[in-house]
Amino acid sequence: MPRPRKFDEDQAVEAAMRAFWAQGYEATSTQDLCEATGLGRSSIYNTFASKHDLFRRALTRYVELMSGAHLAVLRDEKRPALERVRAWLAMVIDGEFENRRDGRSVGCFAVNTTVEMAGRDEEADRVLHRDLELRLDALRSLISAG
Repeated sequence: MPRPRKFDEDQAVEAAMRAFWAQGYEATSTQDLCEATGLGRSSIYNTFASKHDLFRRALTRYVELMSGAHLAVLRDEKRPALERVRAWLAMVIDGEFENRRDGRSVGCFAVNTTVEMAGRDEEADRVLHRDLELRLDALRSLISAG
């Protein structure tokens, strides 16, 4: 019978997300993931099917967090369209300052992944394309609303 896990899997995915976000998929080693999550190699290997599986889950988490927050602002019909756009842009800019590492910008994990993995990872492409379409639809609706 396997031993029960003594760590929070969601926290591990969150920590891995930050590592992949700062360094990219290729540059993030298993050791980097161990250091970021505080887990040993065996815990990582036993919990996640592969580095790519952990990356996929981290990217999905990022998209859910960021899109959820951004779309909530963009779709908030209690506010005028222009105010929603301003609030969204402020959120993007503030996020840039909040998500710095060693005094430098880490950029947008979605954009970084698009650049690094373009055409090489169909699953990441699908996740990012769906995210882009949701954001574009929200912006189109705002523009139509005036």
